[in-house]
Amino acid sequence: MKLLISLLLLSSAAYANYSNESELTVIMNGGNTESETWNTKTINTYVKDNNTFKLGGHYSYGKADKELNARNWDVNTRYERSLSSKWSIFAAAQREEDVFASLDYRWNYDLGGAYSFIKSDKQSLHSEAGYRRTLESDLEARKTNGSKLRIYTEYSKQQNENLFLKLWVEALPNLSESDDWQINFEPSLNFTVSKMLTLKVAYLHKYDNSPALDTKNSDYQYTTSLIAKF
Repeated sequence: MKLLISLLLLSSAAYANYSNESELTVIMNGGNTESETWNTKTINTYVKDNNTFKLGGHYSYGKADKELNARNWDVNTRYERSLSSKWSIFAAAQREEDVFASLDYRWNYDLGGAYSFIKSDKQSLHSEAGYRRTLESDLEARKTNGSKLRIYTEYSKQQNENLFLKLWVEALPNLSESDDWQINFEPSLNFTVSKMLTLKVAYLHKYDNSPALDTKNSDYQYTTSLIAKF
């Protein structure tokens, strides 16, 4: 998986309709406490006429005093078809794994539509809504599958030449079990370093109302990342 994410991070091509956005976070501590944390994330986008194809993923790895304390990853792909300047439809698939959340694997399959409320050089606001089918297994080999709604909203604003603000929120109510719902969100500030490099400061929070046995409801992460855009 490390090799796959590394290949995705390096996969930039010189095509006008192709773009890549990759970010890297590395935290190293030494002395009384030795720890290391690596976070990588990438998204590759190819646009042809009214069709958009995306392939991405992330990998997180952490150790404290030589003991593994974090490891999770995902790989995702998405196809989007633009119907007008505001409306589009999409289909997506994602594979996830998180050892420390007792998640052996999770497959997510999405179908839905998106609507753009605001789209300009300075700011944008769009929302997505759709159906999600989830198949998963925990580390005790307990398998579940169910249906969810996925509601996603993202707002971004170019505050000035060097500062970019962004907030996204994702809600996942479970249609099969009403008590099992999730909500994720991430506010971030992006500071332009150069034409290709951006410094990102973000807070990611994931809340699961019905987590796996012996795991907490919330996972959160503060990051300062370097983003490269091609």
